[in-house]
Amino acid sequence: ATTLNNLAVLLKNQGKYDEAMPLYERAIEIGEKTLGPNHPQVAASLNNLAGLLENQGKYDEAKPLYERAIEIGEKTLGPNHPQVATGLNNLAALLEDQVSC
Repeated sequence: ATTLNNLAVLLKNQGKYDEAMPLYERAIEIGEKTLGPNHPQVAASLNNLAGLLENQGKYDEAKPLYERAIEIGEKTLGPNHPQVATGLNNLAALLEDQVSC
């Protein structure tokens, strides 16, 4: 799942969103099955998929993924963990982007 996620990040950074999306989705699916639905790696993949959707202007689809990633992080890593802070920052940026559009 980690390798799929990393490949999806690479494709996203190249602007190949249509190729990246199914890899993120597959990484999440594998992570949920092998690590459990509340594992921090699943949260990281959710956060990355949300970022992809945000880049495409799909704010309504991205927001719940960011929220789920934050929730997982708070439960498993604690509310003050850097991964949680990153998720909160990403969600705030999404909300800011929605206001400016």
